[in-house]
Formats: sequence, C-alpha cells, structure tokens
Amino acid sequence: MFRLMARTLIQQYAFYANRSRIHNEIHSHMVNSSDIVGWDIGGAHLKAALVDQSGTVCQVIQQPSPLWQGLEHLDRAVNAVLEVLPLPANQYQHALTMTGELVDLFSNRQEGVAAIIEAMDRHIPADQRSIFTQPDGRFITSFDQSSAESVESIASANWLASAQLCSTVVPSALFVDIGSTTTDILLINNRSVNSRSFSDYERLRSGELIYSGVVRSPVMTLAEQVPYDGEWIGLMAEQFALTADIYRLTGELPLHADQMATADGGKKTVPASAERLARMAGIEPVSVDAMRQVARFLREQQLNRLLSGCHRLLSRERLAPSAPLIGAGVGRFLAESLAGRLGRPYRDFQSLVPHQLGPQEDDRLADCAPAVAVAQLLLHSGAFDRPGDERSKTSLCGQDLSLPDASGFDPSD
Repeated sequence: MFRLMARTLIQQYAFYANRSRIHNEIHSHMVNSSDIVGWDIGGAHLKAALVDQSGTVCQVIQQPSPLWQGLEHLDRAVNAVLEVLPLPANQYQHALTMTGELVDLFSNRQEGVAAIIEAMDRHIPADQRSIFTQPDGRFITSFDQSSAESVESIASANWLASAQLCSTVVPSALFVDIGSTTTDILLINNRSVNSRSFSDYERLRSGELIYSGVVRSPVMTLAEQVPYDGEWIGLMAEQFALTADIYRLTGELPLHADQMATADGGKKTVPASAERLARMAGIEPVSVDAMRQVARFLREQQLNRLLSGCHRLLSRERLAPSAPLIGAGVGRFLAESLAGRLGRPYRDFQSLVPHQLGPQEDDRLADCAPAVAVAQLLLHSGAFDRPGDERSKTSLCGQDLSLPDASGFDPSD
C-alpha cells in the first residue's frame, strides 16, 4: 500500500511539474508564438481553428453569429472562441478570411469589410493578424478601406483558401463545400485552383457559387411542388420551413451544426420540423412519416441542383476519372452522395489535414475548412518569423494535461 501511494504521489508531482514547465516556456515566448488561429467570419457563423507550428490542427470551434442582427453578435462569438482557446489572444498569430461583409447590416461590401476588420481588431492584436486575399492567395497586414481594389481582394475569399490548401495535397479534384447557406464548387487541376471568377456576382454567373445550403436555405427555393397523397401539391412562397427541417427529418443534420433559429422560432425536433414542412403545403393533420417522405423528395431536389452545378464545371475542364471529389462543410453528407452520382472517389477534407482533436471535435474539422485553411496557409507562407527548434517544444497541441489516474492502480501489483 505504501509503495502504491508513493508511486501515485510521484506521478502527480511529475504531472504538475511538466505542466508548469510547459506554461513557463509558453509565457517566455508570448508574442513570438508560431501557433495560429484561423478565423472565418461568416454572416451566420464564426468559425475558428487552432493550428500549431507543425501544421497540426488542435482545435476547431463554430459559434452562431447572426451578423445581420448587429456587430454585437460577432463580438459575442469572438469572445466565446477566445474563452476556450488555451492561451490569450496576444499569444497567437491570427489569419482572417470573411464572407460576412455581404449581410444587409452594411450598406455595401466596403463598409462591411472595414467594420469586420475593426471588430476583430478589438479582440486580437492588429500587429499579429494577417488577412487572406484573392486572387493570388496572399496575406496582407494593412487595409486601405478607401481602396476598392483592397476591398475586393478581401471580400468573400474564404472559398479560395480552402481550395488552395487542397491543391497542395491533391493535384486534381473537384472541391465541393456545402455549408449552412451556400455551396462552393471548384476545379483543382495540376495543383492549381482553376477559377474563372472572384466576386460573388462573377461566381454566381460561373456556377462556382450556389446559394443553397443545408441549414438556412428556405424550402421554397428547392421546389414549386411536392408529391403528397398521390398528388402534386404546390408549395407556398413563404419562409415557413428551412433546409434544416429537411435534414432533421432525414436524420442527416449533425446536432453541432444545428445552431440557427428555426423559421418560426420553434423547437428543433423532428415533430416540429414535420409541422413546419407541412405548413408549406397547407397540410393538416401532420404525419411525421408522410413529411419524412416529402423531406426525402426535397433532399433529392437540392442534390440534383448541386449535381447540375458539378456537371457544369466538369464540362469546362477534363479531370481524370480517378480525381476525387473533396467534400467540406456541414453538408458534406450531400457531397459524398454527389461523388457517388459522378462515379468519383470521395475524400473528406479532414483526411487531407494533420489533426489531433478530441472525440467531440474530430468530425468537425471539415465544417470549418476555411478557418483551417487560412491558418495552414499562413503557417507555410513565411509571412512571419517562426522561432527555432526550442520554440517547437512549447506548443500545447497534443500535450496531455489531464490528471493521471488518482487511484494509481497497476494490475501488476
């Protein structure tokens, strides 16, 4: 018994000594940290990813941020992210990309870009943040809000970051990021992102951007009528139901991705989703089984729209049959279906990136693809000086800081 107690005390002492050493080393290199937080500032969500100096993703976080309701929602979301990071904001480098400048809180994109950067600079050191730009995928540290060219280079560039990172790993692919609101479809060939467009207007014209996602899109955008009781029933042009209702009914929407309010402010349950979907066609009483069948039909309608977009891009440039479809975003369960329809192998974005995440985060890396991508791209850009080998020992990513088993049980005793 004495030997058991002694070994337990030694283990706990070693644990605390190691943790103290790690934290002391980190604090001795505060501003020179080469760990990076990538930020993807959207109109509905804020996504963040912590990447250490080896390129390993240590943490991914998504917070609801209905930016169209006010900048205070972004402030709240940023604070929520910073609260769960291992270290204060001034001990990281920060990489930013955004799409939130499009929300109707702002009168134009120029105002939106400036307001978002100003908001982020209230939370993170301006001299430790870099902003991802298009079309060349470079990072800038200063921003001239009076320059239309500067605004255009920053606005809605997150899709390029994700695809550019993929192109460093997979020489040829069809990249499909299906999010809560939109879908990006991009060609990668010869390790290059072959895009014909960069502004949202141009991308909508080219088919590289489709405004259809798996959470926030109104059901009325998917079909004019649905099959019910042997008839075709017209759908009302009302925002009674959203795509989140469809994928709650099919059982495909991940719980962690279901962060936005419902169309009626009601519950996020299967019966409530069935009621909202039935309301679109004036159906009463409501049968969950019948509405689940309607949901499957609407899923097929959305899938076919995205499939047509993929065919359009593939007709532009020939990809080898072995070139995979890479899926990202909270709706990548549809991307996997698209790969099957196109006869292409499927690869999850997560499989392309080294990561060491907890069990609750492990399936969320690809949800936050642009945040992961800007952190990875900044790390390898040489945009800031990274310390030498001694600094590489200070990262908390991958460190086991959990308390050892207090029982000290060893079956050999």
